[in-house]
Amino acid sequence: MSNSKKKKKKPIEETVRKGLKHSAGFTWGLLINVIIVYLVIRMFSFSFNFAYSVFGNVACDPSSREYVVVEIPADSSSFDIGKALEEKGIIDSRYVFAVKVKVKGYGDKITSGKYGLSASMTYDEILDIICHIEKEEKEDK
Repeated sequence: MSNSKKKKKKPIEETVRKGLKHSAGFTWGLLINVIIVYLVIRMFSFSFNFAYSVFGNVACDPSSREYVVVEIPADSSSFDIGKALEEKGIIDSRYVFAVKVKVKGYGDKITSGKYGLSASMTYDEILDIICHIEKEEKEDK
């Protein structure tokens, strides 16, 4: 009876092979989890920075003293204007500019013309200039 109750010992190679498969699976699982955590953190970071740029008082380069003339053609979309401002180095993101125009409801208030703008201006200051919004109008709201 003692022989029938004894379990057969597995060969060492088979045990080592199963151990390696298990550790490789664990390593891949850990790597995938680290990548997922990294991507989630990057996504939240991007979302926070985008929202901060839209709703905060942000300038591209607060120390800049250089003014650039930007021409806004008639019938330009807010995205096209944002692209022109981004290419001139006045703003950081055309997407933030387009969303800011939409959120503030300035889409139909932007007027065509040539404007002297600086990278030290915030998005709100730029919109006030290109929409011809006076300080008194802002105080009334």
